[in-house]
Formats: sequence, structure tokens, C-alpha cells
Amino acid sequence: MQEEGGWDFGLLEESSGVRQSFQCWPSSRLEATRSVAPIGALYTPLKKLPPNFCPPTLRYDPVRCASNNCHSVLNPYCQVDYRSKLWVCPFCLMRNHFPPHYADNISEVNLPAELIPSYATCEYELQTIPNMGPPAFFVLS
Repeated sequence: MQEEGGWDFGLLEESSGVRQSFQCWPSSRLEATRSVAPIGALYTPLKKLPPNFCPPTLRYDPVRCASNNCHSVLNPYCQVDYRSKLWVCPFCLMRNHFPPHYADNISEVNLPAELIPSYATCEYELQTIPNMGPPAFFVLS
């Protein structure tokens, strides 16, 4: 993904369907407060991704952040501590334990699909029905 002299952002967008206003996520709250550009991403739903950039449909519920305000999903941008079986949410910086079926098998060489760097986009087949209100759409024309 890195070409001579810099990153190939076109390839990054083509492989994940996400265009970002940033190319480096702040690693601390201090860095986040010093960021001058707003952090945002434009996601292209239903984009057909090349097979080597998208795993088959994952037939289980996603691993979510335990924070009451966050609930983000485990992804390749999370920091992982393989020794203590913890992952750090890149949004709220909360340390989360892996569920037992992950913790028993995870290592630097045996990663779940969500942590493989080339799989920035995953599709889940949910096993539980989320308790959510009606959807809201924001459309610009």
C-alpha cells in the first residue's frame, strides 16, 4: 500500500471503499486535541471489493467496545496486547478483553479476520437481533 515517496491513497480507497480526511489516526488524546483537520470518513456502501481485500461473510456477532458511549467494533486499527488478551479501542482508548473463543486462539500469527490489515471492511451475519429504534437517514442532494 506504500509506494515510493509516500502512500497510495487511491489503492487504500479502492481496497476498502472508505475515503478518509486523515491518513494517520491520533494515538493519544493529546494528539487528537492538536489535530487541525476534522476527522471524517466517507464510506461507499455496496461497493464490490476485490476478494483479497474482503473476507467471506463472518457468521457471528462483531466484538464491540465495552464503553457505554462508544460500542465500536474490533478492527485492524485497534492496538492488541496478545499476552494479556486485551485490545484498545482507537476511538475512546478503552482497554477491552477478548471474548473467550477469541482469547483461547489469538496470537500474532493466528488473527481473526477483523484484525487482518488488508480486511479493513468486514460483513457480518448477525446471530442476535439488535434492539434499535427506527433508522435515520441524512441525505444531501
